Amino acid sequence: LSEGPGATRGDAPGGDPLEDAWKLYYASIFNPARLKVGAMLKEMPRKYWANMPETALVPDLIAGAQRRSSAMIAADPTAARTREAQVIAAARNSRTVWERMREEARACTRCPLHAPATQTVFGEGPVDAELMLVGEQPGDSEDLAGRPFVGPAGQLLDAALEEAGLDRARIYLTNAVKHFKFELRGKRRIHSSPSAGEISVCNWWLGQELELVRPRLVVALGASAARGLFGRAMPVGKSRGQELTLPDGTQARVTVHPSYLLRLPDADAARAARADFVADLAAAKAWLSRL
Repeated sequence: LSEGPGATRGDAPGGDPLEDAWKLYYASIFNPARLKVGAMLKEMPRKYWANMPETALVPDLIAGAQRRSSAMIAADPTAARTREAQVIAAARNSRTVWERMREEARACTRCPLHAPATQTVFGEGPVDAELMLVGEQPGDSEDLAGRPFVGPAGQLLDAALEEAGLDRARIYLTNAVKHFKFELRGKRRIHSSPSAGEISVCNWWLGQELELVRPRLVVALGASAARGLFGRAMPVGKSRGQELTLPDGTQARVTVHPSYLLRLPDADAARAARADFVADLAAAKAWLSRL
């Protein structure tokens, strides 16, 4: 640890996709018909505005509030967008934010795992998915393809999802760690479990995905995924089958990672474990269906 002179504002890198996305969101939720400047200043005095990127938008938003309100009142209600159109527009905005987030993640150097890995493997799936599955980290196949759950464990997961009556295309899939951690043995890259510190560092990205997708239910596949979601050790054996709640209030469940099923040497034990895994996925579907 070393201490030196403080940085200046000019040292900061130019451009921030997430900041641009936040400004777009802030401008989109601004309601000119409910503008109360006094209340705004009471909640957040101007002396703090320099620390918030969205405040640069406030003068123009206030200046155009009266014009926009008048236009809203004068508009023919029958010409307003339908709820379906509003939902589609919101989904498009969320997809844009997700794409910017994924692009930023591709350049992530938050931990040393980025150096030997081929690429960042970000999550994929609908940004309005009701169900999110979180694994441990990408494997060799995922590292090369740049997509989660496309290797042997992913193929087993696909089969189990189908058996449980779940459609992968309607699920958001991601990992607690976005880079492949491995050990070289000759020419082979052998999976190596991420440390608690690596999971913690990468949790920033997982948190962003949770905030954007806002699933109704999250299923942690394995102990590393559970640690990333809950921020602490969550033994699968003790947590499995329970209805749990994440720190942000999202409902969650814990089950095994599909790669665990591939490592079982006994055929009978593997069949039984697979049946239990399918039952866990079916229970997640049943939970979603009852609400």
